[in-house]
Amino acid sequence: MTISEAYRLSELEEVLGELHSVEIEELGLVAVIGKITVLLPEELAEKLQALVGKRIGILRLDGYHVRCLEAKHG
Repeated sequence: MTISEAYRLSELEEVLGELHSVEIEELGLVAVIGKITVLLPEELAEKLQALVGKRIGILRLDGYHVRCLEAKHG
């Protein structure tokens, strides 16, 4: 899949799944979440890099909201 084919979240959409990778490309930040390649704003790069390998959700609602879906132990 090329970056031009990456999915762009519409307002009120959410993507859920394991965050496999995050890369800054020419057109923006590309994240592979589950089986979906998503184009996101570059300002999310640092936050998402820390979550690689974890199950996350990204909601687009008046901006982008990232949450970790893994249960915290201990």
